[in-house]
Amino acid sequence: MADKLEWLGKHLVLIRYTSVADAAAKENYKIPPELEELFSGISGVQEMVFRLAETANHKAACELLAYIAHRRAGVWWGYRCVLSLLEELKENPAVDRDISEIGADMEVKVPDWAKFEMPEIDTSNEAAINESIAQTKAKIQELEAKLDPEVHSFAKEVVEVAFQEFKRVHGIHPVDLLKQVGERINEDPFPIDPNSPAFVEAAKLKAQVQAVRQETVDTIKSVLPPKNPAREKKLRDNALNAVYRWVAAPIAENSQKCLDVGNECPDTPAGLLSISSFWAFGDLLPMGEQPVPTPPGLAANGLNQVLLMCALHKGGTRKVKERYEEYFNLGVEVLIGADNWEASLAAGKAPHQDEGSPPLDMPASVDPPPQPAVPENPVSEQPDEPVYKRWKPEEGPSKP
Repeated sequence: MADKLEWLGKHLVLIRYTSVADAAAKENYKIPPELEELFSGISGVQEMVFRLAETANHKAACELLAYIAHRRAGVWWGYRCVLSLLEELKENPAVDRDISEIGADMEVKVPDWAKFEMPEIDTSNEAAINESIAQTKAKIQELEAKLDPEVHSFAKEVVEVAFQEFKRVHGIHPVDLLKQVGERINEDPFPIDPNSPAFVEAAKLKAQVQAVRQETVDTIKSVLPPKNPAREKKLRDNALNAVYRWVAAPIAENSQKCLDVGNECPDTPAGLLSISSFWAFGDLLPMGEQPVPTPPGLAANGLNQVLLMCALHKGGTRKVKERYEEYFNLGVEVLIGADNWEASLAAGKAPHQDEGSPPLDMPASVDPPPQPAVPENPVSEQPDEPVYKRWKPEEGPSKP
């Protein structure tokens, strides 16, 4: 690591575990089988994270970060990744393909590389060939002029008698036969009959396939809700609002709100991030009398799925590997304490809000972002065993 100057001065401080073994034992982190050799001999999570980045395994590095991150910082990281995706989509929006277009075009498309182009006719020798033909004709005329006229006339009569005999037997004059041969040289040697039984049956089969396809499309459309961009944006904004409130004040009420709005759009990055924020609170019954601890690794796995949904999202300006590299860099900035929500709280506006949007209805008391000193060797931000404590109004907001 000493020669990797790009990581100089970057210490992951907002983390819950400092060793890979602790992350595996207490958060159910699983080392990818294909990377077991790379993990060999390394126990510290910081060294492992940056080694994965150096080998361009940014997806694996992001997965490890999600399992070791302070839960509140991890949710903020996921929030920043969703905003990164939204910025991409502003530049290059995703285009949804209508289901009725699937299978509509049944014509076979021959790829360009498989197409055969007839070579162009070489006309460079055309003039020489024509000249040779003219010379041959002139030579024949010259030879005919030297023949005895009577002998020449008799020879023509003999040839014509032979030609007429040929016509009587075969029904066509040899000269006419040669003309027909010349005319057919450019014709298709294998003409296709459009009324062939094979084509008739193929047309029937195609019509049947199209009928089944249309019936399938109609059935799918009847059970799928129609696209409503305005509603989808509202659900996304509601989810991001809930996530931001939870990051600013991770209290029971905000945690329950994250679950409620996230369940309205769980198949979107913002909706799943909202549900992951609920898991990150550490209590599956935040409004109940007794806490129900969140299973180890559930919040981290949810965050990983959010990153995967963002990376695979249609549209945008980056490819999957480029997105994971961007998300890794965002995660490092968050976990070293360089990127947090303090500035947006001071400005009274969340980063995801549009210009002119009203300020969010924030709780009267919010937790400030963690401000850890940067140690030479990072230490666990929380005890090894998570502590679940019921928040009471007089105590101020609790931290997950």
